[in-house]
Amino acid sequence: MPQHTNEPLAIENLQRYLRQLSYHNPSIKAPPIDGIFESDTRTSLRDFQTLRGLPVTGKADRRTWDELYTSYRASLTEHTPPRTVAFFPFVRQTVELVPGNIGFAVSVLQHMLRELSANYNGLEPTDVTGTYDESTAQAVRYFQKHNSLPESGNTNASTWNAITDQYNILFATEPFL
Repeated sequence: MPQHTNEPLAIENLQRYLRQLSYHNPSIKAPPIDGIFESDTRTSLRDFQTLRGLPVTGKADRRTWDELYTSYRASLTEHTPPRTVAFFPFVRQTVELVPGNIGFAVSVLQHMLRELSANYNGLEPTDVTGTYDESTAQAVRYFQKHNSLPESGNTNASTWNAITDQYNILFATEPFL
């Protein structure tokens, strides 16, 4: 990037990179992302240069730009949360897990129900078999009844989301990594 550019997109990128770094490093002042290279952006850039041991000029010369971009990419990699896995079939809103279904999504459902049974008086723990059997349907009906959902025994998106939300509240509040 040239030392002084009037290219708003280049300045916005510079500001975006600095802002990302400022989220995780309080010694870098967060600049606005407005495409205007003014005092807040210059201060933020100086903070970055100081932190990285670069000449503190407040200008984005090639060396500063390269170091800034490398730091930005590393920050994105380091601070990106783990990706979620979509266990529930994500094909159409009408998809349901029903008695007779087999597979990994059923195993996940059974696992969540088994774990939730410790917090629901009367919810029988389900065996994790991967087969949507009558005991799974019965556990789902119990959960639906106690969460004001239609008591079908089938797991549609609304039931899945309610079970998942409660499971996450009770068991996934702390990262396991």
